[in-house]
Amino acid sequence: MFLVVVNLENPREMVATQAPPRDVFRIGRKPRIEEDEEVKAIRITWQDRLVSRSHCEAQSDGQAMKLTRLPAIKGRNKPNALYTCAPPRERQQIEEPVSLQLGESVAIGAKGETAIYWLKTLTDLEEKVAEYFDALEQEKGEYVESRTASQDYDDVEKLDEYSLRFQLKMLQKELPEQVLSGWTDDVDLLTRAAIFVEGALPGQKGVTAVFIALERDQDGHMKSEILNPDPLARADFRPSRTLLHRIDLAKAKAADIHLWTSKQNHRDFAAESLHESVDWVATVPVARMEDSATIYKDDSGRAVFLYVQTTQGSEAAGAASIPFLRLISSLVASLLSARADQKLQDQMAAYFSPGLRKIMRESDPEVLKPAMVDCTVMFADRRGHSRMLETAKSDVEILDRLDNNQRVVGLITEEVFRSHGVITDFTGDGALGLWGWPSLVDSDQLHALEAVEAAEAIVERLAHHVVYEEEIGRSMAAVRIGISTGRIAVGKTGPKQQWHISVFGSVANLGARLERIAKEFKVPVLISDDTYCRIEGFGKRRFRRLCLIRPAGFEESYPVYELVLPTSVGGSGVSAQDILTYEKALSFFHNREWDDAIDLLDILVSDDPPSAWLQKKAKIFRENPPPASWAGEIASLSK
Repeated sequence: MFLVVVNLENPREMVATQAPPRDVFRIGRKPRIEEDEEVKAIRITWQDRLVSRSHCEAQSDGQAMKLTRLPAIKGRNKPNALYTCAPPRERQQIEEPVSLQLGESVAIGAKGETAIYWLKTLTDLEEKVAEYFDALEQEKGEYVESRTASQDYDDVEKLDEYSLRFQLKMLQKELPEQVLSGWTDDVDLLTRAAIFVEGALPGQKGVTAVFIALERDQDGHMKSEILNPDPLARADFRPSRTLLHRIDLAKAKAADIHLWTSKQNHRDFAAESLHESVDWVATVPVARMEDSATIYKDDSGRAVFLYVQTTQGSEAAGAASIPFLRLISSLVASLLSARADQKLQDQMAAYFSPGLRKIMRESDPEVLKPAMVDCTVMFADRRGHSRMLETAKSDVEILDRLDNNQRVVGLITEEVFRSHGVITDFTGDGALGLWGWPSLVDSDQLHALEAVEAAEAIVERLAHHVVYEEEIGRSMAAVRIGISTGRIAVGKTGPKQQWHISVFGSVANLGARLERIAKEFKVPVLISDDTYCRIEGFGKRRFRRLCLIRPAGFEESYPVYELVLPTSVGGSGVSAQDILTYEKALSFFHNREWDDAIDLLDILVSDDPPSAWLQKKAKIFRENPPPASWAGEIASLSK
C-alpha cells in the first residue's frame, strides 16, 4: 500500500512511498525530525504556501491511514486544516482525526494544491487524479457564452486611457522585438506570441495564453493540443474540454470568436490550473483579419486557436480585449502562412519549373493528389558514375567527381524544366522526369514529344563528357535514358512537411528498365513503343526498332526503339539505310532465319553495338532454338 502526496496543479510532481503498518510519516515542506524519533519524512518540493514545514503525520493500521495535524509552532498559527479532495469551491473541512480508507484522499487547505492519497497500488493514482480534473471540468459547464461570431470595436472604449496607451506601446515597440522578428520555427513564434499576450492585457491578472490545435475524434469528442509547450510555466495548464466542446469546428470561420464568462458576475469558478477565480475565457481563431479568411491549420490539418484565460478581470475588460487578441492572431496567421508558403515553394522548387510554380501558386492543391494520369516518364542516369568514384585515388578526387556529377544532374533538371516537365525524384547520379502532370493547363497530347526533346537536349549538352571506351572501341555518352508513355499513378505522397512526388505502375517501371537496357545496347536513349507511336512523324529525328524485349520482372514483352543520335555525342550514328538493314535483319530473326539475320548484321556490326548485340542473340538461338511458342521476344536481365 502506498502513501502518495501529489501536486494537483502538476500531477507529475509527487512523492510516493510504501507505508507498512505502524510506520509514522511526517509530511511538510521541510519536516523537522529529532534524532531520537522513529519518523520518516515526506517532503514536498513544489511551491504551496498552504502547507506548513511540518504539517501533519500519517500512520496506517494495516487498512486505514490516520492523518493528524501537528501542533502549531510557538508564535505560528495551527497548520491549515484538511479538506475533501474536490474542486476548491466544493471543498469541505474534515473533522479530525482523519481516517482514509483505501482509494480516498484529502487536500491541504481550502484552496491548496497539495493532496494526500492512500492507495493500494501506484497505478490507481492516474485514475484518482483524472476524477479530480473531471470535477473541475464540470465547474466550467457553468460558464455562459456572452459573445459568439461577432466583435464590436466600440468595446475598446471601455478600456481606460492608460490601458489604451499601454497596448499601443506594446504594439509599437514590444511586438516587433518579441514576436515579429528573430523567431526560428512555428513553436518559437507561438511561444513568443503567447508570452506577449500574457503581458499585454493591462489591468488583468493571472492571464494564461496558449495556442491550441483542435480536432474532433471519431466519437465527436474535442481533442486539443497546446502547440507552444513551456515546461516551466504551463506544464500544468489544461484548456477546458467543456468550453472547447462548444466550438463548432465544421462551421468555424475567421470571425467566430468565443468569449465565456460566469452566469453571475460576482461568482468565482476554479481554474484547474491555477486554483483561483477565472473571470473570462476566450478563443480566437488564428486567421487573417478579413472575415473570408480560412483558419490556419497545423501540419496535422488541425485548426489553430488562441486560448486566453484570466483570473482577475471583468467581463467588460474581456470584451474590450477581443479586437486586440484578434489582431495578434491575424499577425501570427500571416507569419505562419507566409512561412508555410515559403516552405511549399522551397519543396516545389525541387520538382517544378519556375513557370509551373507560378501557375500552381494560384491553383487548388487538390491537383497534386495521387491520380491515374496519361503521362510520359523519363529515367536519366549518369553513366559510369559509381565506377568513377570507386577508382578515385584521393579524397579531393572523390569530392571533385561528386561536384561534377552534381552539375550533370543540375543540367538534366534544367532541360526537364525547359521542356515543361516535372522532376519527381533524384538519385545520387540521375533524375526521374515526368510530362503530362499536373493538369494545370490545357491538356497537352504531345508530352511524349516533349520528353524525347528533353532527352535529346540532355545528351547534346553533355557532349563534352563523352568518353572513348577502349574495350568497346567507340565513344560513349555521359548518360543513359529510358522513356515510356501510358497511364500511371502519380501524385504527392508523404507528410505535409516532407512530401515528395511519386510515380507507380508498369509504365513507370518500364521506363526504369529501358534506362538499364540501354546499357546492353550501348546507346544513350531507348523509348517504348507507346512513346514512339505518339511522336512518329514529328520532326526529322530517326528511330530504330531494336527488338521485342521482356524486361526483368515483367511477364509481357515490349518493342523498344533507339533514338538515333550522332556518334559525336555517344550515339550509334546509323544512317537511314543502316536502319533499314537492321530492321530487315530483325525480321529474319523473328522468322527464325538465323543465318540470314547473322549475315545481314555483318554489314553493320563493326561499329554498331545494337547490331553486335542482336547478332550474338541470333547465334545463341541458332545453337539452342527457342520453343515453338516463341514470338520473337528476348529476355533481359537488367534491372
